[in-house]
Amino acid sequence: MAENSITESVLRLMSDKPREQTAFMSLVAGMRTQGLRAELRGSPERQERLYPYTPPIPVDAEIKVEGVAGFVDHTVVPSPQEDPRRVATQDTVADELISRLQKLAAQAPGGGLWLSISAGPWLGARKKERDRLYDRVVAMASKAVARGKPFVDLRDLPGGVFPLPTIGFCKPPDADHRVTIGFNDQAVGWSGQMTADGRWTCTVGELRPSIGRAVEGKLKKQLARVRAVEPDKPIGLLLDSRPMQGGKGKPEPVFDLPSMILGALLTEITQDWPGVLTKAWLLSPQGLTSIYGGDSFAW
Repeated sequence: MAENSITESVLRLMSDKPREQTAFMSLVAGMRTQGLRAELRGSPERQERLYPYTPPIPVDAEIKVEGVAGFVDHTVVPSPQEDPRRVATQDTVADELISRLQKLAAQAPGGGLWLSISAGPWLGARKKERDRLYDRVVAMASKAVARGKPFVDLRDLPGGVFPLPTIGFCKPPDADHRVTIGFNDQAVGWSGQMTADGRWTCTVGELRPSIGRAVEGKLKKQLARVRAVEPDKPIGLLLDSRPMQGGKGKPEPVFDLPSMILGALLTEITQDWPGVLTKAWLLSPQGLTSIYGGDSFAW
């Protein structure tokens, strides 16, 4: 099909940024899973001559959904500022666990493993204790793979403080990146509740100055420039919280927040920049979710 060949050619243009490439691959695939006609039409940042804008518009992709073309920019959900020692420990723990779990992950449903874990127990620990902690996580992952479902067996945990990892399965982007690691011990918080009519409300004040700052910067600068030259076209933001290795083999500093929390944060930010954003999706270890502009993946 012609739409597939155009999409594939645009994805090849994105090969210089594997995270961005796989994110748009997942976005189109998710839309098609919902029965939507979706295709990538181009990349304004990479194909300036194809787009009649002076100066060029700073957006990653043009995508057509159900016959309606719009622009989508990709951005990671940034991790809040952290203690440098903790960040260094997270890097070390992620590298070691990825190395130890790579072969096991190939046997997991979908061919990949993702873990959400605290780096706290490793912080300042001696080598013997660190190795014992690694062995414990590998044992938990092995049980999950053997049973074919995510789980933690509380009865087999030894005494003492050990934050339990969440272990799940995923489809990896390629055979060299079968394991993704996320850390859940960042010092940010929120509060929320379900209202009587079934709506989720929450307070995200602590998140906005840290995580929200990067998202707000997209709206008030980059995407506002796109809206200025295209007042009627849909504009979308693809948020990415997948833990992935960066260019030097280290995990990138991303933060895996629940979709309801990110949706509430984005709704709060868009109220200060009305008319800029049409739609937003979250791509997390759990898959693709619409977090702004309705439940459907379409505009």
